[in-house]
Amino acid sequence: METKKTKELSAEAKLLKKLRDKALVLEEQRKRKVWVEKLVAMPESTRDISHCEVPDTPEVFRVIAEKIYEEGV
Repeated sequence: METKKTKELSAEAKLLKKLRDKALVLEEQRKRKVWVEKLVAMPESTRDISHCEVPDTPEVFRVIAEKIYEEGV
């Protein structure tokens, strides 16, 4: 009987995780839409931006971790 409850909770947990993930995706889409609208509303001179190389987040964390390790903090 306890196993059945565990399985039911597991199914509920999976559903909640799917709903949370869907909400996060929708929130990101909304943020991007707002940013695009703001970008389109800007004057042309303000929109003139240059493309730059940005390291991936894991790479940034790795570099920070290496510096912390070297300094012994």
